[in-house]
Amino acid sequence: MIWDLRFWIINMNKNEFQKFVQYLKEKNKVIAPQHDVEGYLHLNELNEAKDLYLGIELPLDSWKWFILPPRQEMFAYKGLKIEEILPKLKDQIFLGVSILDMQALTLLNQIFEKDTYYQEIKKKTIVIGTSLVPEENFYKFFDKFEENKLEHLQFDIFLAVQKNDYIIYTGSEDGQRLLDDFGYKDYSHIEYAGPIREEGLDPQMVAIKDAMQNRHNQKIWDELDKRCMQCGKCTIACPVCFCFRMFDQSNFEPGTGSRNRCWDSCFYNEFTQVAGATPEAPKHRMINTTAQKIYFWYEHHFVRTPATFSLPGCVGCGRCSKTCPADIDIFTTIKEILKVKK
Repeated sequence: MIWDLRFWIINMNKNEFQKFVQYLKEKNKVIAPQHDVEGYLHLNELNEAKDLYLGIELPLDSWKWFILPPRQEMFAYKGLKIEEILPKLKDQIFLGVSILDMQALTLLNQIFEKDTYYQEIKKKTIVIGTSLVPEENFYKFFDKFEENKLEHLQFDIFLAVQKNDYIIYTGSEDGQRLLDDFGYKDYSHIEYAGPIREEGLDPQMVAIKDAMQNRHNQKIWDELDKRCMQCGKCTIACPVCFCFRMFDQSNFEPGTGSRNRCWDSCFYNEFTQVAGATPEAPKHRMINTTAQKIYFWYEHHFVRTPATFSLPGCVGCGRCSKTCPADIDIFTTIKEILKVKK
C-alpha cells in the first residue's frame, strides 16, 4: 500500500543528494553506473560522487554480476568432511537502479528465494532505484512512472526524479534506517505487495507467450539460425538469465577440493549434453541446431518463466541486442513472432 504523504514531503534537492551519496560512500561499497574513458556506461565501485550517472541510459552490465556472481564456491571438502562456504563480502549499495533492472532483481529474488548463497549476498545489499526509464524500453512494460507499480518491486530506497530534485520513497526498514541515520526524514513508505500485479502479466507479454505457444513459425528460427554464432553473449548480458553449471575443483593435496557453480548458457553445446556411449554425437544432446537453441532461449523468457513465476521473463532492456555480434535484434524478432501466421 502507498501512503500518499507528498503534501507533507519536502523533496530532496540536488545538493542534499550529493551529500547523501558521499554519506553512502563513507560506510559502504557503492556500485553505480559510470562512464569509462571511452564513453561506455558500466557498473563499477563509485570512488567519486561526481562520476555517478543518473539518466535514461542503461549500463551495458547488469546488476546480476554483483548479486549472482559468475562463479561461486559453494563448499570445500577434505576427505569425508564438508564445509559450506558462504559468500564473504561487506555491505554493498546498488545506486541508480532503473525500474527495468529493479524488475529484473525482483524476478531473481523469486527464483533464488531458497538459495542460501544468493540470499547471503542479498541481505548485505541495499537497492536504491530511480524512476528514469530508457528511451529504448522496447516493450513498454513500464511506459511511464506510476507509483502503484512500485508496490510490486523490491527495493530499499527509490528516487522519483523531478526536474530539480527527488521525491524519496522507502521500500524496506533497511532503507528507512539508512535515511534516518543520514538525517533525512522527508520520505514516504511503500509496502511491498508481492511480485505479481493484480492485473497480471503485461498484455504485450501475454501476446508474445500466446504467439509462441499457438502460432509457431519455424521460418523465424531458421533465419536466425543462419546468423547466430552461439557465442552466448546475450545470456551473459541479460539481467535475468540465471542458468549455471556445477563443477568440482580438486586441489594439489589429495582428497581435498571444492564444489563450485558458474554461469552457463543454453547456446553452448555442453548445456544439454547427456550421458551416452558417444557423448560427442548430436543425438546425445537434447538441443542440437542453432535454431533450436534460439527458440529455447526465447521460450524460456516468454513462455516458461511467465508460466512458472507469473512474472515477465524479459524486462525489455535491450542488452542482448546491444551485445550481439550478429546484430540480432530482439525487438525485430518479437515483431515477427507477433505477426498473425497466414
